[in-house]
Amino acid sequence: MFYGWRVAGASFSILFVIVGIVYYSFPVFYNPLIQEFGWTRAQVTAGFAISIIFVGPLFGISAGFLIDRYGPRRIVLVGLLLAGTAFLGYGWMHSLNIYYLFYFLQTAGYVVAGPIPNQVLICNWFDRLRGRAMGGAYVGIGIGAAVAPLLARFLVDHVGWRWAMRAISAGILLVLIPITLKLVRNRPSDLNLLPDGASPGESRGVGSAVVEGFDSLAAVLRTRAFWLIALGSFMSIGAIGGVIQHLVLFLEDSGFSPLEAAGVPSILAVSSIIGRIIMGWLADRFPKKYVMLAACLCVAGAVPLLYSPNLGTMAYVFAAIFGFGMGADYMMIPLITAECFGLRSLGRIMGVIITTDSVGQAFAPVVVGHIFDVTRSYDWAFVLLTAMGLSGALAIAFVRRPRAKED
Repeated sequence: MFYGWRVAGASFSILFVIVGIVYYSFPVFYNPLIQEFGWTRAQVTAGFAISIIFVGPLFGISAGFLIDRYGPRRIVLVGLLLAGTAFLGYGWMHSLNIYYLFYFLQTAGYVVAGPIPNQVLICNWFDRLRGRAMGGAYVGIGIGAAVAPLLARFLVDHVGWRWAMRAISAGILLVLIPITLKLVRNRPSDLNLLPDGASPGESRGVGSAVVEGFDSLAAVLRTRAFWLIALGSFMSIGAIGGVIQHLVLFLEDSGFSPLEAAGVPSILAVSSIIGRIIMGWLADRFPKKYVMLAACLCVAGAVPLLYSPNLGTMAYVFAAIFGFGMGADYMMIPLITAECFGLRSLGRIMGVIITTDSVGQAFAPVVVGHIFDVTRSYDWAFVLLTAMGLSGALAIAFVRRPRAKED
């Protein structure tokens, strides 16, 4: 078996925990923290907002440069150490300031060990099979997102929130770090191999012409393609964030019971896994721009279904379509970026793009909430989110692969 699949398996495990478990389980801990310390909801959730605004951009952009300089393996290890330390610290904290300190460490670990370095790893190890490998690794996020709330609730109910935090820390420090040390290598040449396990002289497919690509981030920033990809992903990911954060509230306002409202995101999560697998396969057979365009259109086209008078049925149709596009959208961003700009500066490019995407994902829900507060309805908010999704699709439709000499 080609060693790259072991690297992809390691990325699956890392994304399963660092994104799936660490990110999606944390809301389960909010109520235990409120009950034990008497903190307000605003206080326990402020760590997320502050971290996204300040810690995310700083570490995201810095990690991109460091990945290109030192390779993703070292950066992943640093991120895992930060995240593991944060969850270990949560288990012994007793003040709000210390909580914020560990939340900042957690966010830094998420950024440094999460999507950015793993995207670069997969792109380094695969060319012709890159879509399938990226899709397989990203399934880890979907499964983690589905498992995380249940796992966290089980641990909190049986051993308490402090030991639940420590258990997550043990998984990161005692399982993920050894896996990374054992399996992860920066690129095939470290083991005298070629991407996809190709033999010397074997054709490597359409992406090989830009496998090295642009020498500097400055050269990339001067291309039209970069700004179109950045705008397209910002708009589409922002639309996703706006929908996800308000979906349950909207469904409950529309007459769904809490249990019924919680079931719709579950369908969405399962559909996102299917989207990653299918679209990853398609990305190896068709131009990645068109596959990402289809994902953006799924996101934009699903939102108007929430206007349906038969919402009891259409909410699940929405979840299936929206989840499919959402899962593929996140995965396609590094694929189309690598196809356009190659691998030489990919870490720096993704550091910038993912940072801007995170800002859109953080602020879109705030805008949606403001629209609802003013109008007492989500109607105009859904118009905005649909327009954002369509704008993202339009931007991606105009992407053309630039020449490396375009600097």
